[in-house]
Amino acid sequence: MDPPCILIVEDDPALAKALASELGRAYDVVVAHAGRDALARAAERRFDLILLDLNLPDMDGLEVAEELADDEAEIVMLTARGDVESRVRGLYAGAADYLAKPFDMHELLARVYARLRTRTRERAYRWGPLELATDEGVCRAHGHTVELTAQERALLELLLANQGRVYGKATLEERLYAEEPPASNAVEALVSRVRKKLAAAGVEGAIRTIRGLGYVVRDAGR
Repeated sequence: MDPPCILIVEDDPALAKALASELGRAYDVVVAHAGRDALARAAERRFDLILLDLNLPDMDGLEVAEELADDEAEIVMLTARGDVESRVRGLYAGAADYLAKPFDMHELLARVYARLRTRTRERAYRWGPLELATDEGVCRAHGHTVELTAQERALLELLLANQGRVYGKATLEERLYAEEPPASNAVEALVSRVRKKLAAAGVEGAIRTIRGLGYVVRDAGR
């Protein structure tokens, strides 16, 4: 299983480098130094956890958290602001935890580990009768196992984990074929195989095509 992916949003280059160095020992780490950059990164790929500084050069970190309210990533806020109002606003904006600067690196690592451990225990994605338990690597439809290849499972996980987000062909190629460039119709063929397997298991309409944009899993009730 791939390591959890963490987005570090911190405008202080020295602190960002220190965080990336420490967390990079165990996790897949991406660094953004501004709020808009962080939002762009979050739109491109799925993160398990976001370390978010509130004092950013282009926009307030609380605004970033509000923009990410529908994102599935856990948000841990880092800030020098010690007032209760900022902490409360952060929690309402979707933060799962809050750490005031200056902080002890060991405490931060422990909190990150705790958030990700809880997340790993709970990680199962659902769409109507469809369930993908990523810790087991098992897909089920109406309670019965659907046999998927690792790549088919990766595609389904990406779309189920980000329901409502449209993924274009180029983004899917980048996420699913990192080793080498795929054939021109590889994504279309992959989506077709997954759809056929789900249909055979009694699940229709999970993966939708948005003409000219890409593929999406909408909320099951929509």
